Parts: sequence; C-alpha cells; structure tokens
Amino acid sequence: GPGMTYAEVTVLPKGTKITLTGKTARGYAEGTVGRATGWVAEPYLTSTASGLPAVVGTRVATVALDIRTSSGANAKTVTEVKKGTVLSVTGATANGRAQIIFAGAVRWVTARYLANPTTNQPAPPPLPKVTGTRYATTALDIRSNETSSYAVVTTVSSGTALSITGVVKNERMQVIFNATVRWVTAKYLSTNRPTSTGTGGSYAVEKGLKPNTIKVHRAILVSFPRITTFYGVRPDPLPDHPSGRALDVMIPSYTSASGKALGKQIATWARANAADLGINYVIWDQHIWNVTRDKEGWRYMASRGGDSANHKNHVHITVFAPGLPGI
Repeated sequence: GPGMTYAEVTVLPKGTKITLTGKTARGYAEGTVGRATGWVAEPYLTSTASGLPAVVGTRVATVALDIRTSSGANAKTVTEVKKGTVLSVTGATANGRAQIIFAGAVRWVTARYLANPTTNQPAPPPLPKVTGTRYATTALDIRSNETSSYAVVTTVSSGTALSITGVVKNERMQVIFNATVRWVTAKYLSTNRPTSTGTGGSYAVEKGLKPNTIKVHRAILVSFPRITTFYGVRPDPLPDHPSGRALDVMIPSYTSASGKALGKQIATWARANAADLGINYVIWDQHIWNVTRDKEGWRYMASRGGDSANHKNHVHITVFAPGLPGI
C-alpha cells in the first residue's frame, strides 16, 4: 500500500522498469512489475526516456499560475501560465507545492491551484477592486510580492498602463496584472502617460541629453537601423539618466538568438568607439565595461532582479560628464 506502515513485498534493484497505473497517494505511485502490482515511493522513480521524474497524470491550472524552480521560499519564477493550462504532475509535493515536468525540466507550482481535468474547477480567489490606472515611467519590473524576497514575473516598458488597487506597502504599489495580484515600485508610476521616450524615426528622446549622448544616439541610428526604441532622461537613483548622460538602447526580441546577437554587437561597437563618442562605460547582459578598467574586459555584475535591471533587454551607455577625459 501507499505508505511505510504497509508490508514490504520485495525490493526492486536500481534500474528496474516499472509500469505505472496512474494511481498516486501520499507520495507513492502504484505500478506493476511482471504480474505483481504494488506501491513505490515516487521521488525514487525517473523516466526511462529522459531521466526526469515519472509523470503520473495531468492537472489543470485554476488561475494564472507561476512556474517555479523549486518548492522552497527562495524559488525563482520561470514563467507564468494561463488559467486552464494542462500540466504534467509527478505526484511529489513539498511546502504546499506540486512537482511538475514543464518544458523538459522539473518545476513546481502551488498545489491548491491545480484541479483534476475531469472534475469541476474551484473558483479562483477574488481579486482586489481596481481603483484606477497608472503608467510606468520607465522599464518596470512586475513583482510577485511587495517584500525584498520577491520574484520578477516580467518587465513592462515605459508607458504601459497598469490597473492599481490603491494599496501601497514597502514603497510598492499593488496592481492587477494578467488577472493576478502583483506589485511594482510606486515611484515609477504616473497618472499621465510619459512622453520622454524616442524612436528611431524621431529625435524626441534627445531632449535633455548631453552632446555626447546625442552623438551616441545618432551614431546608433545610422549603424543599427533595427533599433527603434531608446530611453534617455528619466528619474533614477543614479545620476546618469537624470543628468542626460545615459542612453538605453532597447533590443527587439531580446530573448531570441538574433536579439542577443544584436545586443552583443551594439555593446562591442560602443566599446570599440568609446574614445570617439566620449563613452565612459557600457552595460549589457549583466556585464559591465568601462574605460578606466579596460584591460579587465567585460566584468560580471551580481543579479539585480529582472531582465531590465540586469540589462538583458537593453544596452546601457553612459558618457563622460563635461570636463572629464574623453570629452
């Protein structure tokens, strides 16, 4: 039976092939070997094809559901699936999470938001009431919660409209995003849609930029016509953007192979032309290069959270202030 209190029938050598019946209970799976049927502990089963834990059935997501890297409190969010998504479960659970096989890897989801496909799905918990709309004034991380141990669900671009509930905790604003409660940094929200961005077809982004930043912008327009979105002057704790000495070069389809190649090409180009353009430093894909430490090449930077904070969706270029070397 499914538990340590049941009699042990036999011990199967490592590598024994077991045919599962699909029945599971308390972390055990029912299976057959030859003519014998019994129960075995699921954590010690793997797929003969992939080496992954054996799939024992499917469940349906009853809400928009985070796919996590582990069952622990410090798990990272890999992606989010829509309500109704069918997920392959292994039967293993821990800390209220259910183990699944997702995109060829072991992942975890909140177990109480899973339902059997053949039964009525429970209603999702009610969402807080939306009280208004605010606009992102910069590329903004959508966070799983308001604490310092949040996971970044995704990053939205400047100008994105977000539905707010009016609740603020730890300087985070509660929003309803993809029918789920999420949080964003409150100071980067505005009641008006921002207009300080520019595109490859205009020079609006150059308002407030220093001469060398403008030079970088126009050089990129000529050298990389695929780039159509830039960010210049905007609020930021660091002085580069507010002073007009920084330009964010947004990479289209940045998660694709072509997007990653384009970002690397622009970062390499900026480093090679730093002397002519007055560039101080460049950040791309969680790596930084600057003039004063040129011999060290591209240096790795610790993770700051999401793709925007880690400069995976844009190349950041900062120029020297007037009066410094290179100007």
